[in-house]
Amino acid sequence: MAPAQVSDAPSGDPVVDLLMASLARRKATGQVVDAADAGREAARWMADAGVARAVLADDPLMERIGLADALKREGIDVRVWPTGLGKRETMGLEGPVDVCGVTVPSLAVAERGTIVLEASEGHGRGLDVTSRHHVALLPADRIVRTLGEALAATFADGRPAPSAVSLVSGPSRSSDIEKISTLGAHGALTEHVVIIR
Repeated sequence: MAPAQVSDAPSGDPVVDLLMASLARRKATGQVVDAADAGREAARWMADAGVARAVLADDPLMERIGLADALKREGIDVRVWPTGLGKRETMGLEGPVDVCGVTVPSLAVAERGTIVLEASEGHGRGLDVTSRHHVALLPADRIVRTLGEALAATFADGRPAPSAVSLVSGPSRSSDIEKISTLGAHGALTEHVVIIR
């Protein structure tokens, strides 16, 4: 099981603090870090969670924060999306079980604790749900207060619409059977958001 929320200390930014509180309500965890520490802190969280393989979105942010090198120092196998692995291996059904999908959200909704993921060639539609763990690397300037703001920005006139948009609000859960809430029912069992100042 993943480590608990990293810090409850206020960040000094009301929108960031609102997002952190909303993440906690959604059974997700989060932390606020400086850009220079982001790769190391994300890798440390994954190591503490027992992650054996990380599948990274093909996004320039990964290299800027040195995530791949930090993960390798923690002994975590690093793959970039698309991985070249079979679906069963990518999902952790063969090979390492504790796989973590690492995404870079286009936006996050502070009031809801929701991250917005846009599918692209390097950011596969299932990257956040095909693994046991999900880590989102979120630049702080991508946080908006309301879902309306996020949807207006995502589907703005003149902006090419993404092929798919996922709104992720914490770990996957279901209450289908006897109304007992079960985490990880249809996707990641844990969600951790690294907010990058």
